[in-house]
Amino acid sequence: MRAGKYKLRQKSVVQLTSLLDLLFVMIFISLSQSKGVKVPEPEVKVVTKTIIKEKIVEKPVEVPVEPKKPKPVRYNITAIFNFYGTPSNPAVPEGSYRMSGTYDQKTGKLFLGGIEWINQPSSYEMVPLGGKVEASEDLFTGRIQFQGCKKFTLRKVSKSDATPISGSWKGQYDCTQGSTGLTLTIQ
Repeated sequence: MRAGKYKLRQKSVVQLTSLLDLLFVMIFISLSQSKGVKVPEPEVKVVTKTIIKEKIVEKPVEVPVEPKKPKPVRYNITAIFNFYGTPSNPAVPEGSYRMSGTYDQKTGKLFLGGIEWINQPSSYEMVPLGGKVEASEDLFTGRIQFQGCKKFTLRKVSKSDATPISGSWKGQYDCTQGSTGLTLTIQ
């Protein structure tokens, strides 16, 4: 083995590596100057933690609950129609009959028709009524639906629990016989 040749080869390899390094540095400098390459700055994120210590105390609170109104429904109604004379028209005889009909709580409409006499004076006929019960469910106004009859007004004087309008209603109506007292008992 020759020592000289080995050194030359090693010298040329070292020179080649040095030349490549130098070339790389020059290319890097050239590129950085021509393109204005910015070296990205590292982002700094600030993280803070806040610890809040609370003492939670539970206190019972009474919240008044309003009773829910029942949904408007339709009721089948039975009633007794009692008629009689008034101070201005005492000649009207007493009479009574059973009625049946429907009440729509949503609209307040109440319709009743006679079905059976309890006490029938001569020459008297059953008359149907129809009208509206006010939202307060204590005033019922409408018309006697019979020839020669007019409007009626009834006020609730007592109540029962069968339906929202159950109870005794008093007032008067006018038909061909004149002013007539009326007690309508809705069951």
